[in-house]
Amino acid sequence: MPRCRAGAWFSGELKVVVSMTQESAPCLLSVGLEVPDDGADGSYVFAGNAFRALELMKLLRFDLVVVAPGGVGMSIPHLVRQMRVIAPWQKWVLAANGNVSGGNEGGLTQQDELAARCNGALAVIDEVNDWSEVRALASGVRGRSRPPAALEA
Repeated sequence: MPRCRAGAWFSGELKVVVSMTQESAPCLLSVGLEVPDDGADGSYVFAGNAFRALELMKLLRFDLVVVAPGGVGMSIPHLVRQMRVIAPWQKWVLAANGNVSGGNEGGLTQQDELAARCNGALAVIDEVNDWSEVRALASGVRGRSRPPAALEA
């Protein structure tokens, strides 16, 4: 399965911002949470809802999926079950800020956090302001998932 490729486009609810300078940069899929388009280190793919995200996961491999509560169009447990069918190894985090699509005004409820933790979220992030914490998580996940050097040759 190919990793996220370099390029940028916008079509309806799908927005892709990819850094072309770093091949080793992490690739993130954001579901319902606007991605930065500041050219920061890393590749970001925005899916406006869970159905688009699941379609993308069938085509590309992502280091980390960032899910916003209320912006996905389905319950968190249902989304995670569908993710596990497509990519059982997929790491994901629940994150929110003031720009969450679908309302909820950026706040996480206790029910959202409980659902995320019960379904294997790598982390729960209350506010994503500059994406540095999310990039650090994705880099750590990518570093652990790389094959040993002997297998790369």
